[in-house]
Amino acid sequence: MRSLLRDRREWRLAPPPDANLIDVIRTSLGCSRAIAVLLAQRGGAAWDALLDPVGKRFHPPSGLPDMDRAVSRLIEAIQKGERIFVHGDFDVDGLTGAAVLYRALRPLLPPNSVKVEVSDRAAGHGLSRPFVLRAIDEGFTLVVTADCGVASHAEIAELHAAGIDTLVTDHHLPVGDLPAAVAVVDPHRSDHGYPNAHLAGVGVAYKLACALYERLERPTPSALLDLVALGTIADLVPLCADGDNENQRLIREGFRLLSAGQGSCLGLRTLMAKLSINPKKLTTTDFGYLVAPKLNAANRAGDPKVAFLLLITEVADQAEYLAEILLDYNRDREIAQNDLIAQAETMIRDEGMDPQEDGFLFLVGKYWNEGILGLVASNLAERYRVPTLVLSRGDRISRGSCRSVGNFDMSAALEAVGGLLLQYGGHKMAAGFSVSNESLPELEERLTEHVAEHRGSIAASHPEEIDTEVELSDVDLRFYTNLTSLAPYGPGNPPPRFLLRDCLFDGLSLVGNRRQHLKGRVVQNGVALPFIAFRLGKHLETFEDAGKFDLVCQIGFDDWRNDIQVQGVDLVHSVTD
Repeated sequence: MRSLLRDRREWRLAPPPDANLIDVIRTSLGCSRAIAVLLAQRGGAAWDALLDPVGKRFHPPSGLPDMDRAVSRLIEAIQKGERIFVHGDFDVDGLTGAAVLYRALRPLLPPNSVKVEVSDRAAGHGLSRPFVLRAIDEGFTLVVTADCGVASHAEIAELHAAGIDTLVTDHHLPVGDLPAAVAVVDPHRSDHGYPNAHLAGVGVAYKLACALYERLERPTPSALLDLVALGTIADLVPLCADGDNENQRLIREGFRLLSAGQGSCLGLRTLMAKLSINPKKLTTTDFGYLVAPKLNAANRAGDPKVAFLLLITEVADQAEYLAEILLDYNRDREIAQNDLIAQAETMIRDEGMDPQEDGFLFLVGKYWNEGILGLVASNLAERYRVPTLVLSRGDRISRGSCRSVGNFDMSAALEAVGGLLLQYGGHKMAAGFSVSNESLPELEERLTEHVAEHRGSIAASHPEEIDTEVELSDVDLRFYTNLTSLAPYGPGNPPPRFLLRDCLFDGLSLVGNRRQHLKGRVVQNGVALPFIAFRLGKHLETFEDAGKFDLVCQIGFDDWRNDIQVQGVDLVHSVTD
């Protein structure tokens, strides 16, 4: 099926699951066929694990590698009253992970025994040598990491040589041998059998806190799950994968705390209030697109320590003050981002670049803000539909951020030119690197050659999948309630997409500040529901002239009208398959 509204978008209806399993689910729940299909597709024989049972236990933390050793070392530190230095990465996952460790350890040790440092973009990801020197100079005997450390071999070796033990909590893929830490708690280690390999960094930190409290016979620190939910969503780890949905359940419990006005983080609740987020109707979108960017703005346009302090403060006035600073940072980030995009567009125009002809964009600006290179690269890649590399040229070294499109593998592209790079890393769709300035001309030349060899993968894209067909007559409040029981949605558990066949439209109008949205009613076999098509106002005439067409959509709830509505609309050619 080809979209009538969006260029290059293709749709396909997902293959139906086993018919007997669908019947079993329908009989068990008394639900519509569409809901049963969703459960069968996403859960298979373990479909009931996807539902929303209160109090379902998480996997025991002892299943993570080195957990017993990590807990034993922490108990030794507690018994001796040692000082512990926590190091967290500067993104939201690292910030929340560091906050979880701080909040869990602080009640167990004498005052001022736990110090936290969060990294920044200047120091880079992972442990840095300045941090190591501070730990040595200030007489710490134990370092605990959050969302980093598994690749910090040299730094951990130097700490070890100075008599400082390290406990690593991380979720990144180990490369080569493990660092010389007392414990490396990482679900991606090949020598473990933990059922959820996709824990975020904050999830691993929380598991350490749970294991510690269990050994000390204290209640599980479940109040920290508000922070776990935030970091897990922000880091875009799969919520459901390989038959396991522990990440989804962690988020659910965090949302329940916030809905009840509970949880560990006053600062998070304060920021949510300033963003007009209703804690009783939380979604992953609220955290992923509203809250997390405000916290990340601190490492892009300010000081990440402000974001960390917001996550640990217990003083209402301070939470208000820190939240306002973050909002100011975010405004600065938006201004800087728009300015850099404008500079990039001017460069493309003035230098006569033709992204479609060249197959990619390679832009270098002197002293461009490194904190927003990735955001700018994403914007340009989406706009021009080509892989994009945006670099900030320093005095001797340039640092770049890359974003891909289609099936072009950006990580493989950097690996192909890895001999020219000082550092690089990432994945297929997004990556980063550093390179000496004298290597820039050769880097651009070799990337041009690599792109030319892989041009076919740039335009290639997989059809987007429709979960199942639904009849408008089946869409009611119970249907919507069933959908919400499968939430939260996110990577590994995307919001369901439905196919409505042979639809008509009436009552069409344009809404929004710039009349960019289209609303009206969708009608099928005499049954009508309101719909909203965001940013599709320019297609008003297409809807007016459509006649009967098939519709790809999501099902949502209109809080203003207290009514079910059709959302995320896309018209497709009528199909019979």
